[in-house]
Amino acid sequence: MAINKLTITLFLLISLAVFHCLAFRVEVQEFEPPRQEGQEGPGGGSGEGWDEEATKNPYHFGQWSFKNFFQSKDGFVKMLPKFTKRSSTLFRGIENYRFLFQEMQPNTFLVPHHLDADYVFLVVQGKGVIGFVTDTANESFQITKGDVVRVPSSVTHFFANTNGTVPLRLAKIAVPANVPGHFQVFFPAHSGFHQSYFNGFSKDVLTASFNIPEELLGRLIRGPQQEVGQGIIRRVSPEQIKELTEHEHATSPSNKHKDKKDKHKDKDRSTFGSPFNLLTQDAIYSNNFGRYHEAHPKRFSQLQDLDIAVGWVNMTQGSLFLPQYNSETTFVTFVENGCARYEMASPYTFQGEQQQPWFGPGQEEEVEEEMSGQVHKIVSRVCKGEVFILPAGHPFAILSQDENFVAVGFGIHASNSTRTFLAGQDNMLSNINTVATRLSFGLGSKMAEKLFTSQNYSHFAPTTPSHQFPEKPKPSFQSVFNLVGF
Repeated sequence: MAINKLTITLFLLISLAVFHCLAFRVEVQEFEPPRQEGQEGPGGGSGEGWDEEATKNPYHFGQWSFKNFFQSKDGFVKMLPKFTKRSSTLFRGIENYRFLFQEMQPNTFLVPHHLDADYVFLVVQGKGVIGFVTDTANESFQITKGDVVRVPSSVTHFFANTNGTVPLRLAKIAVPANVPGHFQVFFPAHSGFHQSYFNGFSKDVLTASFNIPEELLGRLIRGPQQEVGQGIIRRVSPEQIKELTEHEHATSPSNKHKDKKDKHKDKDRSTFGSPFNLLTQDAIYSNNFGRYHEAHPKRFSQLQDLDIAVGWVNMTQGSLFLPQYNSETTFVTFVENGCARYEMASPYTFQGEQQQPWFGPGQEEEVEEEMSGQVHKIVSRVCKGEVFILPAGHPFAILSQDENFVAVGFGIHASNSTRTFLAGQDNMLSNINTVATRLSFGLGSKMAEKLFTSQNYSHFAPTTPSHQFPEKPKPSFQSVFNLVGF
């Protein structure tokens, strides 16, 4: 009897120990530390079920790759780390560019500031006002979805979201002026944890410079007491929004009631980045499956000296942006809506997120790589809020998936670049004569003719075979009458 009691006791103790072990294991799994910035999960950061190649994509930046410059309940400004932190070799050509994203809640104001960097932004959602301030001018412009604006380096400016219900969302590309790949933001007024740049001066210098009482001097450096803790993006009243909007109408270039004496002023206003709308420009590629708009630096003076193009692609569900490449432009692409699979052919091999170098010990990165002859398929599922890079010369294709896919991009080194399509009715390969095609691909004459000429669409195409043949228009009453002899 005692033996049975001992056996039961031991069994209970073992069961209790196993239970504690399992509970500890569950607790560890449940509270697993989050991924660090820059780490990506299956599929390059999004989706499931992708092959191993997809986890080694250095060109895909998931949402966790962003670092918050500022964040509060009223909005945020976040930025991708310097591209060369991901790979010093792959992104050397865009080392001096930084991608940012800004979102402001309805009826909010981003305080005046300037950057030691030029930047271009595209409004991807909402509407608002941007104001520019220099020592000779104070101009404001209304901005709305599709607007592109150039902000010159060190020009003080502010933003307001004038919409009472919809957030204002801006995608930005910055070109630092001082330190390659790095820039700073300067605020004249104290805002939360961001000090005024007047903190960089002594009291004597400030007193002599402004000739103001000490009380006002303290207000200049520290800001009003009631604003301590307030961030750079802050909630404002509808009345204040109305004032900003009215001021915009008084100075906007769209104001038709201008005096002839203001012509010289209008010319100068373009230096402030007077906005133009990308979506009102004719799409350069368009059919039932997608549209692509692009502002090229040769056409828009605001983009010319920065050598940046701005693009907007909108694809229907299940459509394909046909294989193509850009000769000199590298596109930094931000997903605004939906998800897509993008595929790219690359000669580079990777270890995790880093490039696997081809040069041996003692050789410098500048040494020209030998031709390996290998092509690696880079595949990622990219979704809203993520960024992917399309390097110059690399063939790529984009396949929209569960819903309509919208992405915006900034093309770096765009002035002399050309886009070459590898499939579709006007693809480059169809211009190779039949003999060269036959010899290159080992085909007979008839097959060589069909290889690059069978696609019925240009630029965008359906992925469903039944959609490959455009529907013939139904005969009109007039054509029926013609048929029967009327």
